[in-house]
Amino acid sequence: MAISIDKCNCQCSKCTCNELLNNLTNGNFSEKEKAPQLKPATCCSPSSVSSSSSSLLGNGANPLSPCQCSKGSCYQVLRLIDHKFFRFFVPQLNDESQIPFVENSISQLDNVLSVKADHLSNTVQVECNADGYLFKLLNCFKQLNLNILAIQTKECPQTTNDEIINDDTPLLNQIQSPVFSNETNEFKERSFEIDGMLCELGCANIIEATLLSNKNVKSLEIDFNNRVLKISGDLTDRQIRKTIERLGFKCKRIKQVKQTSLKEEILAVKQLPPISSNSDPTIIEMEDNASGINSSVANDDYKALQSSSSSASNKNEIEMMDIKCENPPSSVEKVSIGVYGMTCASCVGMVEHSIKSVSGVLECNVNLLAERAEITFHPEVAQVKDIQESIEILGFETKLIQESKPGLFFVKIKESSQLSQVQIENILNDLSIMNGIFEVSKEQEGEESTASKTKKQSTSSKDLIIKIEGDSLLIGPRIVIKFIKTKYNIESELHNPDSSDAKDSLLRKREIAKWRRIFLIDIAFTGPLIIIAMILVPIKSITFLHKEITGGFPVEALIGFILATPVQIIGGYPFYRAAWAALRNLHGNMDLLVAVGSTAAYVYSIISIILGIVNPEYEGMHFFETSASLITFITLGRWLENIAKGHTSSAIVKLMNLQAKESTLITFVPGTNQIESEEVIPSNLIQYGDHLKVVPGASIPTDGVVVYGNSSVDESMLTGESIPVSKKEGDAVTGGTLNLEGVVYICANKVGSESTLSQIIGLVQQAQTSKAPIQALADKISKFFVPIIILLGIITFAIWFAITQTNVVSESWRHNTSPFLISFLTAISVVVIACPCALGLATPTAVMVGTGVGASMGILIKGGKPLETAHKATAVLFDKTGTITTGKMTVTDYRINTSEVQLLLDDQVPVSNQSDHADKFFFKIVGASESGSEHPIGRAIVTYCRNTLSTKGAETNTGVENYQFPPIEQFKAIPGRGLSCILDNKNVNVGNLSFMKENEIKVDPDFIQSAEQWETNGKTVIYVSFDSKFIGIMSISDIPRDDSKYAIKKLTSMGLKCYMVTGDNRRAAKYIANQVGIPEGQIFSEVIPKEKSDKVKELQDSGNVVCFVGDGVNDSPALSQADVGISVATGTDIAIESSSIVLLKNSLTDVYRSIHLSRVVFRRIRINFTLALIYNLCAVPLAAGLFRVMFGVALPPMAAAAAMVVSSLSVLSSSLLLKLYRSPK
Repeated sequence: MAISIDKCNCQCSKCTCNELLNNLTNGNFSEKEKAPQLKPATCCSPSSVSSSSSSLLGNGANPLSPCQCSKGSCYQVLRLIDHKFFRFFVPQLNDESQIPFVENSISQLDNVLSVKADHLSNTVQVECNADGYLFKLLNCFKQLNLNILAIQTKECPQTTNDEIINDDTPLLNQIQSPVFSNETNEFKERSFEIDGMLCELGCANIIEATLLSNKNVKSLEIDFNNRVLKISGDLTDRQIRKTIERLGFKCKRIKQVKQTSLKEEILAVKQLPPISSNSDPTIIEMEDNASGINSSVANDDYKALQSSSSSASNKNEIEMMDIKCENPPSSVEKVSIGVYGMTCASCVGMVEHSIKSVSGVLECNVNLLAERAEITFHPEVAQVKDIQESIEILGFETKLIQESKPGLFFVKIKESSQLSQVQIENILNDLSIMNGIFEVSKEQEGEESTASKTKKQSTSSKDLIIKIEGDSLLIGPRIVIKFIKTKYNIESELHNPDSSDAKDSLLRKREIAKWRRIFLIDIAFTGPLIIIAMILVPIKSITFLHKEITGGFPVEALIGFILATPVQIIGGYPFYRAAWAALRNLHGNMDLLVAVGSTAAYVYSIISIILGIVNPEYEGMHFFETSASLITFITLGRWLENIAKGHTSSAIVKLMNLQAKESTLITFVPGTNQIESEEVIPSNLIQYGDHLKVVPGASIPTDGVVVYGNSSVDESMLTGESIPVSKKEGDAVTGGTLNLEGVVYICANKVGSESTLSQIIGLVQQAQTSKAPIQALADKISKFFVPIIILLGIITFAIWFAITQTNVVSESWRHNTSPFLISFLTAISVVVIACPCALGLATPTAVMVGTGVGASMGILIKGGKPLETAHKATAVLFDKTGTITTGKMTVTDYRINTSEVQLLLDDQVPVSNQSDHADKFFFKIVGASESGSEHPIGRAIVTYCRNTLSTKGAETNTGVENYQFPPIEQFKAIPGRGLSCILDNKNVNVGNLSFMKENEIKVDPDFIQSAEQWETNGKTVIYVSFDSKFIGIMSISDIPRDDSKYAIKKLTSMGLKCYMVTGDNRRAAKYIANQVGIPEGQIFSEVIPKEKSDKVKELQDSGNVVCFVGDGVNDSPALSQADVGISVATGTDIAIESSSIVLLKNSLTDVYRSIHLSRVVFRRIRINFTLALIYNLCAVPLAAGLFRVMFGVALPPMAAAAAMVVSSLSVLSSSLLLKLYRSPK
């Protein structure tokens, strides 16, 4: 009967289970056969399991019999016999016309109560009124010539044909052609966890049989005990999961446990365990409870690694090795936290230091402009709330930024306060069992925010947020919202606050509004105060201001106190708050300098008034206008700074604005192009498989494929060039691009964070958050800057106080001012004029603007480090195929060894037709052999052979696309050599001449001469042998890109040496190199893929800073080894992990532009640093007294505050000049 179940082969003498299994597997049932007189109690089943258990296996697992048989096969059969209800899976039952005949035939049997057959689910349900009737039913199916592949009972999950809501994906058996190319990762083996399997004979078999019914499933294995399915084939996860879930089981994909390098794992742990002197010389054990690492490492390698970790500057000292982690890498998590209130590099340093002090935190990156901290930590040791508290204790506000990943979304239940706890639990439970949902949890809105949250972030007690994690191919927010509305009549909506918050943060809207509000308050008081103090008071005729209220307390002093106090309290509060938090944690920042300077002036003025009142003879001075103007000027500076900072993020904000707000969702009449309905929905509710209408002038809402219509699309978002690109049915479109002409209908295949636009935004954000190595200089300076400035202020006061007590200073310098006031005001000017902000802004502002400019040009630079390294590059190593050349291989020549081929042909072929048959034979051999290859050369050969065979009439009734080559076996690709396989039980070898020699294939010298001639013209030649006989050669040609020669010429003009690496022979490589301008001495030929990284290292060892340019797929090791890895993407393939720079335009000219841009940006960083350093090195001495020596007057604190503001704005303006960058032609 074709039922698959392993025999236990036990030697138990009590039972005949093996005989039963034989009968069940082979269908050997006779009409006389009834239920065997065997019961679990008399067989080898455990007595502890009751025979009346509802499950086939009692507790759902195979029991262990007394004879130690772990399979439990016999026990499954015996338990099955006792049931009265059966569900048979019959694949042959696929026609509705079969139903009456099957039902009538089975219902005629005695003791059969009901029969129900279903051709859609291929099942027959039979209920009997007596047990022990299984074999009678099996015999009936045998007589009907129907094979049974699985037997289920009433307790097993039931097959359903109900459609998933809004899901029009076809059933598995409706898909018999590959749904994607083998080039994708989907072809690799995948594992799924299946929940609900109660038995192997029924549940496991029905899953296996259903999946194997599709020819695109290559291999399949079910581990019943662990409830795990391993499958490989040309089907998406969506199809596999949907099929299993329609059978009544829950299914989710198991993430692959990736082997990580020792370097990555060691660097992820703060401290390495010590190596004792008596350690075993061969193996040591390394264990870290925090990370869960438990591995064995060679002692010498470990010592080398430990040594190299102390000198990280020499990255070549670190030996890359693979170890298996006891816990997968997911045990290390990343979190993004918004940090609001940072103003300078000192603030950034404080935050980073505080975060890193939290136990379990491994790495931390804080970005001043993005107001974001990216933290890597061990969740078993550190908690997010601990990290947030470590930031808040410094006086900054924080907000947890929700992670963005496929399948994760939040739904807000409106007016949830009206729901009872039971109703809420029912909603959560119903959602948790929905198809495609992995996990459901609830959290109050704003729960992620901390005690310092703003009014905007405050919690609403009426709204409940539900966090949902699932498979984005199966579930989406629109399904959930519709389900809640339909079943519970409750309104809900997608909750995604971080999208608008992120944009507002980048534009600094919150900070701009805050400082603008404070400045307007300050200027309302400071303006009149300055007019009175500096204009009206000096006018002697205005006696009212000089009138004393009491002794030593004039009216103008009272007015100054009244006007300055609100400024000091309201305007000074942000500075005092930040300064106090810094002092409490023994740090210093710009706010501390402002607070010290303004408070000193304000407090001194009050003390002076009090002393004047107490002692009428005291001739003190007050300068409330100084304290107020200091705060007002700096507040104005903060306002202008934040406006400028917002402009630095304009590029990424433009990308965010490309996302369409609304989309038109359409439904087609099944089987036609007629529209059944249209609905306008928010674009964030788009789900996988949605059909969307895009009108002219509208943005494409998400990535997809055109299913109907023609148009042209502006893809400048990707390429930086506004050149219309035509689109027709079957063409891919990218979300964020602009539809120019006709109406098109697309099918969404990437949504949310999976879309190209979201990935670009994510990469740019990541780049702008990361630091350039040169930023370390500013970080080091900022640690000591504030304490040094305060110390200089004290020293300045002491020196000037000492000088003014002597006759060294002329009376004209004093202007009738006391020595104390001269010293005091000079010290305040020193404290106020110093500007750590300028140093802190020098690098991040340039990196942010530079990466944004690059993104607008289609050049994605992944952070400050590659930006800085690229400007130092001295050599560029290009991969040949697909990088320097187009990668579009074409067969140009072939030559068949006719004499050998004719000997191999069937003797029945007439002599007159042998030439034609020789060609067919050769193309079949070559095409079939290369059909298993993923290499571009192999694909070109397959296409050529298929077209040629079709033209020659090899298959008169078969089209070119459907032509099938003979099947091959034992396919094996040998990198840098060729391939081998078995065809018609004969060995086939296809590869280069060296490969032929290795396999002892004799090649005619005349053919070698022809091949060498082809290679001289830049062609790649393959040799073919069949059954150890050489049968011919074939040449494949690839031409250079149009812009390769120009790009290499421009790079050379910049002083860079250009190299080429290829697996081709020397002659072919030299031909291409000559065409693009690469000298012969700078060619690496006959290099297998894994050796490309060795060539990169070879160049590095000779003192070069190397950029490697490749396609990002086959060149990953070389891209990783290079100082800067540059990948030429295929339009939307931007998530290439091993590359530092991704070129979206697929143009080599952008290699030159990217390096040119890096040089311009780094030059700007140097200018910024120079401006900041010169300012501080000159301004502090001027404020300390040099200005007085040079011009005879002191630099007042107000002027010092204005100078400080100008310094920050000058650095910001300098960085913003990068927006004027135009790529060289």
